[in-house]
Parts: sequence; C-alpha cells; structure tokens
Amino acid sequence: MSIDTLTSSAPSGSQRRKELAAFVRSRRERRRPDQAGLVVAGRRRTPGLRREEVAMLAGVSVTWYTWLEQARDIRVSRPVLAGLGRALGLDDVERTHLYRLAGEVPPGAPAAGELPAQYRLLLDQLDPSPALLANHRFDILAWNRAATLFYGDLTRFPRHRRNVLWLMFTEPDIQAISDDFAHESAYTVALFRAHTAEGVLDPGVAALIDELSAASPPFAALWRRGDLAPFVPQIRALRHPRLGRVELEYVKMRAVGTDATLVAYLAAPGSTTAARLAGLVADQPV
Repeated sequence: MSIDTLTSSAPSGSQRRKELAAFVRSRRERRRPDQAGLVVAGRRRTPGLRREEVAMLAGVSVTWYTWLEQARDIRVSRPVLAGLGRALGLDDVERTHLYRLAGEVPPGAPAAGELPAQYRLLLDQLDPSPALLANHRFDILAWNRAATLFYGDLTRFPRHRRNVLWLMFTEPDIQAISDDFAHESAYTVALFRAHTAEGVLDPGVAALIDELSAASPPFAALWRRGDLAPFVPQIRALRHPRLGRVELEYVKMRAVGTDATLVAYLAAPGSTTAARLAGLVADQPV
C-alpha cells in the first residue's frame, strides 16, 4: 500500500474542535462562581460560570471564547490554554486533556531521561526483542541491549541527536538496517506528521523539522508532500550484519504518565530468530 493511500486514524480538525468545545463548556457549567473567586448576588439561571466570566478570568475576549464553545476554526495558543485551565479550575488530568484536544503538548511533560524505573525495567524484560522509548518529537529516551544490535551504541550521539528521524536521514549505518529504506522513510515521516498534528507549531518540533530539512534534502522533499499515515501493527524487515534479513512484529504502546511511547520489534517466542537474537544480546556489553 502506498503512503499516499494512507489516512490518519486521529480525529479530524472538526471533530477535535467539537470535542474541545464540549469539554470546555462542561467544565464551565460545573464550576461555581465562588470557586473562581467571584462574588455573585441573587439567583442565576446559568449553571456554573457564564461565558463572559470565563473570558474575563482567562484574559480573552467574550467573542473569542464564544467561538471556542461553538467549535469555530480558531487558533488556541499555549498561553490561552494556561489561562483557561486556571479559569476553569482544571486538575492535572483535565489540563493534560485540554492541551491534547487543542493539539498541544501538555505542560510539565517529563524531559528526556526522567522516565519511571518501571519503564526501563520493561525495556530490559523485552530483550532479546529490540525496544526503545521515544517522545512526541521521536527523541529516543531509553533503549534495551537488543536495540543496540541494529542501532549501535546510541550514547555515541549527543542527546539532542538521539532522534528517530534524525538518525534515519543522516546516518548511513542506520539507513542500512532497513530492508526497504524508501518506503520506510516515507512511512515514518507520514506517521510523524499524523502523530504531531497541530503540534508542529510546538517550538521543539518546528526546530527539528527546520534543522532536518536543512540537513537532509530527502527528508525535506518527503515533508513537503504532506502525507499522513496511521500507525498499524505490522511485520517489519530489518537487516543485521550477522543475522541477515529478519522479520519482526512492529508494535507501539503509549506509556501512561509520561511523554513516551514504547516501540518494540518482537521476535516470535521459540522461533529461530528469537534464539539467535538472544545469543547476540548475551554477547552485548552490559
């Protein structure tokens, strides 16, 4: 299947705006004026806060806030999201949901290296199947010993260059592990675009795109195409100097409570590939 025929499984812009509007409206209607520090006299027919009250507390115009609840196609910036979070009294979970509905990375996402120990333990338990944890920018945060069989010692790269896209388009040795680099690279760029969605406006993501476009004309050409692709669990063929061509199950899972996604290439239990991988991993330095 060509990348051009793939479509994102994420909600459309219209659906996202409707969900955002419904969420904001529901939190406005359940927040009492006294909880927001407002003194109100007499009876109120409107449950919770009024639109003009939320607009005042968030520092936006009433017209703009009304458009937000009407699911109009408007830009919701990070400062405005912060103001809405305060005005609506959102807790950490609700605030994270608000940002994600707006297509933004929630504040306070753990930085590279700040992963719960349990996730690092999970990576170790997945040996001899190659596995890694990557964030929303596709930065590689952690990896297991099996991953070094194909990617080498990732510590040889500075932290800001341990990025799936950067390595794919700038490192010939890493390009060589792909059995079909043209398809693999096109799919990864399309997957990244669909994954980031409106997050391409995030300064960190925008900087990566600009730097990589300057460093790699092939990436720049693929990015200009604007292709989108959903993630679908599939068989991925990799090449190894000692194993040759191997086929592994390619899966991804969201790591709850952190800005990280588990990416794993699984060998079938009891298979010859699993046994050979186990032997090579055992020879890897700890």
